[in-house]
Amino acid sequence: MVPRLSRFTVRFPHINLHIKTGQSLANFKSDGVDIAIRFGTGDWKGLPAIKLLDEEFFPVCSPGLNGGRLPKDPASMLSQPLLIDRNLSWHAWFKSAGLKLDRDIAGTSFTDTNALMEAAVMGQGIALGRLSVARSDILAGKLVRLSEHSLRVAYCHYAVYPIASESNPALVLFGTGWLKRPVAPS
Repeated sequence: MVPRLSRFTVRFPHINLHIKTGQSLANFKSDGVDIAIRFGTGDWKGLPAIKLLDEEFFPVCSPGLNGGRLPKDPASMLSQPLLIDRNLSWHAWFKSAGLKLDRDIAGTSFTDTNALMEAAVMGQGIALGRLSVARSDILAGKLVRLSEHSLRVAYCHYAVYPIASESNPALVLFGTGWLKRPVAPS
C-alpha cells in the first residue's frame, strides 16, 4: 500500500491520511481510526470487511547469502541459517513442499515482519517471506525467491471499518474506491 500512497494524495489532495501501524488491533472508538487493515478470515463482528489481498509465503534471502551459492531445493535450505517469524511455521512450509522435518528449527526469531525482512536483506539467513511484504524487495533485487512453491493460507488482508462510517466520503474514496483497486505491476 505504501508505494501507492502518493497516487492517492495526488488524486485526492483534500484528504489527509494519518497512517498508524502496530501489532495490536485498532480500536475505532479510542484510537481515532477510520479504517484498518487486518489479516484474518474477514469475520470481525460489527465491521464490514473488504478483501484486499490473498497471502502466500515462500523462502527468500539476499542474493549474496553464502557468497551467492544459494540452496537449490528445500532440503538444502536446512544447511543455511533460517530466520524465524514467530507467527509462521517453517515446519508448515517444509511439509507443504514435501519435506517432513524430524527436528526443531533453530535460528533467530522475530515478532516483527519488517525486522525479519531486513535481516534477510542483510544476508543473515533465509526468511519465510510474505508476498505482500517481500514483493518490493524481490523486484528491487534485494531479495531472491528460493522456491516457486508457496504456502497459501486461509487468512487474507482486509480493510475493515465501523458500519457507522460507511457514509464518510473520505472513507468511501479511500477504502471502497482507491484501496480496493488492483495494484499495477511495478
